[in-house]
Amino acid sequence: MEPMMSYRRKPMALTLATLALAMFVIAACTPNVIRGRPRFVSLCGLNLADDRLNAEIRFSNQNGVPMTISATEIAVTVRDTDLLRHGRPLDLPIDANSAEDLRIEQAVDPFVRTLLVSLDSGELNSLPFDLAGSVQTAEDGTLRFEYTGYLYRVPGRPGHFRSAVTQTRELRPEDPLRGGTD
Repeated sequence: MEPMMSYRRKPMALTLATLALAMFVIAACTPNVIRGRPRFVSLCGLNLADDRLNAEIRFSNQNGVPMTISATEIAVTVRDTDLLRHGRPLDLPIDANSAEDLRIEQAVDPFVRTLLVSLDSGELNSLPFDLAGSVQTAEDGTLRFEYTGYLYRVPGRPGHFRSAVTQTRELRPEDPLRGGTD
């Protein structure tokens, strides 16, 4: 009787091992979705031309599945003054593990123009900024973001500025029960 029981256990163990291997393979083939880490929004660069400010905003999808941005609210502030404020509905599909850029052009405030001219001339080495806002996605709802960083002039390119983010204050999905505020 004893040999028959061990014979029955071997096929069961083999079946369980095969099932575990199949589940591992299926899990490995599914798209990699990074939960709790919203897509990044970044300020790629600025260009000051006459009284117009051109900004390039990058939306990065770090997940293994496509996403679509349906609206955005973006504010870039320098010394408690709006450098850039932009909000509008849009239809911006972003493939998995890729990025798309949005170009924004608007009139520049005289104080902001003075700051950027001072940065461009070398009078200022850098200019601290805050980037904050939200992105509405079909997949995840509203995602809020807040960054701090510095603007620097681009050597050899007058009127062009690049940014470097130094701190991510908060990246979070908006909680509909809290109404988006803490």
